[in-house]
Amino acid sequence: MSNRVAIVAMAQVNYNEKRAYSPEELAYKAINPVLQQTGLRFLPAYEKGGIDATIICHEHSRIARPFSASLIVDVAGAHLRPDEKVDQDGALGVLEAFWQIASGEFDTVLVIAIGQDSTASCAGNAIENKAFDPFFCRPLGLDNVQAAALQANRYSGKYGITAEQQAAVSVKNLRNAKDNPLALRSGDFNISDVLTAKMLADPITALQTRTFGDSATVMLLASEERARQLTSKPVWIKGLANCCDGYFLGDRDLAESEVLAIAANKAYRMAGIDNPRKQIDLVEVTDEFSYQELMAYEGLGLCDPGQGGRWLESGASARGGHQPVNLSGGALSGCSHTTIGIGRIAEIVLQLRGEAGTRQVDGARTGVAQLAAGPCGQLQQVMVLGTTP
Repeated sequence: MSNRVAIVAMAQVNYNEKRAYSPEELAYKAINPVLQQTGLRFLPAYEKGGIDATIICHEHSRIARPFSASLIVDVAGAHLRPDEKVDQDGALGVLEAFWQIASGEFDTVLVIAIGQDSTASCAGNAIENKAFDPFFCRPLGLDNVQAAALQANRYSGKYGITAEQQAAVSVKNLRNAKDNPLALRSGDFNISDVLTAKMLADPITALQTRTFGDSATVMLLASEERARQLTSKPVWIKGLANCCDGYFLGDRDLAESEVLAIAANKAYRMAGIDNPRKQIDLVEVTDEFSYQELMAYEGLGLCDPGQGGRWLESGASARGGHQPVNLSGGALSGCSHTTIGIGRIAEIVLQLRGEAGTRQVDGARTGVAQLAAGPCGQLQQVMVLGTTP
């Protein structure tokens, strides 16, 4: 590909105060640091050298306003600029920005992802329930937690994954979160703490799913020429792909990671990776529910199908392990629904720039960020990032 793309600046904010900020205020708290880092501004359309376009990612059903009425980037001076809105996780916005730049359409694109769980929480599971098929699943009152419980049971039943192995994911990630200043939940929990926490939907307890937050993550992507002008530490997007599974849960084997494997293999080929078990230094995966991390190990090719629990127990995914996973604390440590995936990208960016503080992986050069979205991980996205193009 002739037009190589890098992430050149990034900022994150994360809060657990209920409705502490409006969507515009929340966005500005992350947009302004990126403008300060790069010295860029939103110039008039006829002037070159500023930020060419924006992509706003949030789910209008969770932000309590019509999507088209969003004025998120106007607070930073982006009025009447090219702008797209993605009604999904910010990781999808990063993918869209990559292709906009790789195509030659723009040189710089700002991705803004915001989510306010505090606004949506009053609706209970009613919002998520509308995502299920209207004839068989929706009348049952299913939400994402209950669907995840179905998947966790199918996965553990097929492969013998134990409750203790699933709980160990929470123990690891919440301990990692102690070194992440953005974490909304962290601590030294043990297996018993996790398994005896409040039951949400068997086998998922309150310590096996993310805690809610109001979050914003902003990233500036740039073409190779502009990236080298804007920063001395660009993080290059070397490979990316996504894949979507069937809509009706009954049409899928919920124990398998087939669509994740498809997306991963496409991203690996694009990045020139033929042995992910040796060529990847660290990984950030979606752990909105703890069992998902074990399935991600398998779908990303880090271990064989059904071996996610044993791979975790081997210590390979722990801090100091062969391929540490979710050193940030993952989604289990707390974030908004729309920043789960982009948060995984953000941690890889920090690590590859050498800016991850006490959780830094020495010499990290290649990382993978994975997004699972929709009921039972219906949509899977994989992104390979590196310190060199």
